[in-house]
Amino acid sequence: MAPIEFPSVEVKDGRFELRFDAPLAKEREAWLEVAVRDAGSAAYASLPGRSKAISAPLIGACWSATGDAGSNPTTHFLGTTDAQPLVLRTANVQSLRIEPSSILSGGLPITANVIAGSKSNYTEVAVRGATIAGGGVPFGDNDPDFLNEGPNRVADHYGTVGGGNNNLAGDLLGTAGDRAFATVAGGAYNNATGFAAAVGGGEINRASGEGAMVSGGRGNTASHSMSTAAGGLYNCAGGLVSFAAGHLAKVRVGSASGNAGFGCDGVATSGDANGDEGTFAWADSQVANFVSTGPNQFLIRAQGGVAINTNAPEAGAALTVAGNAVVQPPGALSFGSSTRQMINLFGTSYGIGVQSDTQYFRSGGNGYFAWFKGGVHSNTGLDPGAGGSLLMTLGPAASTPTGTARAQSFTNVSDRASKTGFEPIDASEVLTRVTQLPLSQWSYRNEPSVRHLGPVAQDFRAAFGLGEDERTISTVDSAGVALAAIQGLNAKLEAENTALREDNTAIRDEITSLREQQSRELIALQQQLTDLRALLAPAVADGSR
Repeated sequence: MAPIEFPSVEVKDGRFELRFDAPLAKEREAWLEVAVRDAGSAAYASLPGRSKAISAPLIGACWSATGDAGSNPTTHFLGTTDAQPLVLRTANVQSLRIEPSSILSGGLPITANVIAGSKSNYTEVAVRGATIAGGGVPFGDNDPDFLNEGPNRVADHYGTVGGGNNNLAGDLLGTAGDRAFATVAGGAYNNATGFAAAVGGGEINRASGEGAMVSGGRGNTASHSMSTAAGGLYNCAGGLVSFAAGHLAKVRVGSASGNAGFGCDGVATSGDANGDEGTFAWADSQVANFVSTGPNQFLIRAQGGVAINTNAPEAGAALTVAGNAVVQPPGALSFGSSTRQMINLFGTSYGIGVQSDTQYFRSGGNGYFAWFKGGVHSNTGLDPGAGGSLLMTLGPAASTPTGTARAQSFTNVSDRASKTGFEPIDASEVLTRVTQLPLSQWSYRNEPSVRHLGPVAQDFRAAFGLGEDERTISTVDSAGVALAAIQGLNAKLEAENTALREDNTAIRDEITSLREQQSRELIALQQQLTDLRALLAPAVADGSR
């Protein structure tokens, strides 16, 4: 065809614009070649290369690659005027697809699906308002750097996949609206299958509860409503409004929990629809499941210890608190099992506790038990600290017990069944030793103003060989010695009384014999007197004459 000439063309910064209608051949395409000449010159110089023009009825008006001026957005636009989607291609492959909704308002679609990224990305039939921002790979091993790739998909209304590959927003069951508003921000193999559920990233994560969220990590599941798996590895937030994070932290699921996923796979149900609702579980890196046992628990597994107000937990301590710990209400703090409550101090060899209605103190192998008054803490044994005093100590044989124990009574165990090695005693021998035992008045060194009376332990041990050592006297032994001495004294008194009674009987017999002899002698005297009077009677009579 004959060339079209444009005189007096304005050139700015080496650019110019030409507008014309190009006649097309029956193949409906044409090739354009441009030549220019300077003003006053007779010869044209061709610009290298040719451009292809395409018939306007196929794509609408042409748009300049350098921008357009004077366009009207009501009549000038890229897009479709019917119900067909708009598709943009790169390398002749779909890279962006915009699909109008079949739901209309005022005769116009109310929203659109925007599907970018892989040509394999898609939304399920009848889904509206979906967004796939990018990513995705056809099913299979197509990417040389990864395995088992897949497209990104939206299966329910208004779901969103930000990127990554093989991610799913919504589920593939029920209607297109029962799991709406689900979001997967990115990552790989993630599923947000609950209503308004979300997965932030990571891989193989699943948020299957309504409003549930998995922030990231791998193999985590938030399977109940409003539950959260914050990240980490293979955690399960299976209860209503539960939380799980770390490694293998498991909040038990309920009958109303959503699909399990890797995190909740194999976790036993709680027997309740809500699972262990309200439970918080965090587990450290140990390779063992850390499973909740009930609702509204706060569970932490930390092999290195838990610390509050400090970043340096004590070695071997489950809990380190810097500062005061207050428990309300009083008596609400428990340690150990229901029948054994134990506060372990400095390991398990020292502590205070109760067991089977018995309160006990454990002081280690050869440790002391001490009571201090006042003062401040000291790490030296039996040291009451500055300003303090030692009230009482109990300890092994090598120790020096001190202090005074006061009570209305002390009861020693004396059950026959608790004793063995019975031997008879010689109470009189015990009495003899008691009478020989040195006794004196004295004062304890820590109580110089208080006077006591009794033996010293060394003399008591030498006399009777009783007790644990020669520095202490057991109340059992002192009481036993006293009772034995009383028995010995009683036996001695009984023997003396028997001898006295025998002497008294002999004396009485002797007195009786004497009295009988005296009586006989008195009777003989009286007879003699009577006989004498009879002899004298005639003489008396003669004298009266």
